[in-house]
This record gives sequence, structure tokens and C-alpha cells, in this order.
Amino acid sequence: MDILTTAKLLAERVEAEAAKVRIPVSVCVVDIHGNLVLQHRMNDAPAFSMEISERKAYTSALVGVRTADLLPLVQPGQSLFALLTMAGGRYTAMGGGAPLKHEGRLFAGVGVSGGTVEQDIAIVDAALS
Repeated sequence: MDILTTAKLLAERVEAEAAKVRIPVSVCVVDIHGNLVLQHRMNDAPAFSMEISERKAYTSALVGVRTADLLPLVQPGQSLFALLTMAGGRYTAMGGGAPLKHEGRLFAGVGVSGGTVEQDIAIVDAALS
């Protein structure tokens, strides 16, 4: 499997889904080592969406879970409370990030940002289905 080819196809799907709902977004794919594979910003997507999409992708790639699923785990007293302070603040629990697996094996993470958290989640979910 070619990770860059997969990332390009996924970015096209994200852009198509975002265009359907008229929400310009940024999409990012990061490999399991935290390295940027692809970053794409649609016209009119907020500039900050690039950084947030990268943090969502980074988190999903390195932790292996959807960023939305992390939210309850990073609350005070919970098992991953310290996570958001690690790696210079690169981890996030904002929804819109998802791990990417091939044959059950984690190989990357994708992050989408530009809408509300709920919109970002819906766009990434639709692109992955």
C-alpha cells in the first residue's frame, strides 16, 4: 500500500464531502511516526484549520483512536489526562481526527478542520465510509 496515494485519494474524498455541505476545510494525513504525508487546504478554509487538522491527524496516528473518543479520557482524573500537555501540545481531543488502518494495522491518521467539531466529524466519517 502506498501511503501518499492513499492520502491523496482521501483528501479528494474529504474535499468532495466538504463541498457537498459548503464547508471549506483543511485535511491532513500524518504517518504513525508523526511525519506529515499530505496537507490540503480548500479555498476559503480558515488559516488556523491547517494547524488543527495536523494536530488531529497526529493524535489519531500516534494514539490510534478517533480524537472525539479521547475527550472523556483526557479529563481531570482520567487515564490520559496528561496527554494534551505532551509533545509540545501537538495532541488534541477535538473531534475530526481518525486513525487509518489497512488489514487491521494502523498506518496513519487523518484530520479535518474548518467547520464546527460536529461538522468536521461528519465530513471525515463520510470520507472514510
